Amino acid sequence: MIWCDGIFLEERDFCVSPFDRSLCHGLSLFETILAVKGKPRMLRPHLDRLRLGLERFGITGVELSDSGLESAMVSLLEKNGLMEGMARIRFAVGFGAGPINRIDSGEAWAWMTAVRVEETPKSIRMTSAPWRQNRESVTRGLKVGNYAEHLIAMDMARREGFDEMLFYNTANELCETAMANVFLIRGGSLLTPALDSGCLNGVTRRLVIEIAAERGIPCRQKPMGKGDVKKADGVFLTSSVRGPAWVSEFEGRSYEVHPLFTAIQEIWMERMSGDSQ
Repeated sequence: MIWCDGIFLEERDFCVSPFDRSLCHGLSLFETILAVKGKPRMLRPHLDRLRLGLERFGITGVELSDSGLESAMVSLLEKNGLMEGMARIRFAVGFGAGPINRIDSGEAWAWMTAVRVEETPKSIRMTSAPWRQNRESVTRGLKVGNYAEHLIAMDMARREGFDEMLFYNTANELCETAMANVFLIRGGSLLTPALDSGCLNGVTRRLVIEIAAERGIPCRQKPMGKGDVKKADGVFLTSSVRGPAWVSEFEGRSYEVHPLFTAIQEIWMERMSGDSQ
C-alpha cells in the first residue's frame, strides 16, 4: 500500500503522468524517515527541512501538517504490517507537469511509501569519490529527487568492494558521503564539516551535535581537508535510518570502534526507541 495526496492505494493503482517533471527530470523533494514500532521518529525536523526546500524552489500551495502526516504515516505502516521493528518511510513532493521555465506550475503533489528496514552491516568500508561535490550548487543541502549522482557513487563503491563513498567539495574540503553525513573523532572531540561545505543539513547530524552539547562532548563544525581525515582517531557516518554507523576501513586504514562512538550510538538508540520525537 502507498499513500498519495490523502488517499491509500495499492501499488499497482499508483499512476504518474508521463509529463510529470518529478518523473521526467527528478524535480521533487523527499525525506526518508525512520519509524520504530509503528511511530515515525524525528518527524518535525524532517518536515521543517522539506518546507525550507519548497521555499527555496518557490513552491506555494503545499501545506504540510505535522499531525495530519504523522497520522497518515501510522496508518500506512499499519496497512503494510510494519507496526513492529524498524521501517523506512519515504515522503516526497513532486512538482507535477508544467513548462521547463517555471518551477511552480501549481501542480505539486505528494506521495509516501513504507518498507521494512533491511539488515545493514555493523560497520562500513569506505572509499573516496573520484569527483567533487559542488559547494555552490543551487540544490546543495536539499534532498532532491534527482539522486543519480548519489546512486552512481553507491554503485561504484559496491563494484570496488566498498559500502560507501566519501566526497570532498570543489574547494577540496571534506563534505559528506553518498548517503550520509560524516563525523571525525580526534582527541576526545567530534569534528564535522560546516554546512557551507555543501553537505546535507542532516537530521541525525543535528541530533548528534545536540547530544554532544548535552553530554559535554566537544564538537566543532569546521572546514576540513584530507589531512584532518588522516589524523582522525575514528570516523563515523550518520543517516536517519541507520543512525550513527562506524567506518571500519578507509584508504587502507582500519579503525577500531571508539568508545565515544559507542556512547553516541547508544544514546541515539535510546532516543529512537523512546517516546520523544
